[in-house]
Amino acid sequence: MKEMNETIFLIDDETGKEVEFEIIDAVEEAGERFILVVPVEEEGEDDEALILKDISESDEEAVYQLIDDEEELMRVAKYFKDGNNDYDIEF
Repeated sequence: MKEMNETIFLIDDETGKEVEFEIIDAVEEAGERFILVVPVEEEGEDDEALILKDISESDEEAVYQLIDDEEELMRVAKYFKDGNNDYDIEF
């Protein structure tokens, strides 16, 4: 697994609250970029990861969104699952 150590902030749609996430991995496949993130939480809590798709239109600012299409999500999750990494992904 690559050392990412970067964090990003996302807005929770339900609460409008800003939530901090740590980027734990990134992959580029078929010209598309994806990141795997987990919320920055207290130790001891189970990590629930999210996969975000880079939809940036320029290199100046990164823009990510959740993957809505279940077929695409399963395809992308396999990129992370099949990679040489230090984490487990459950579907």
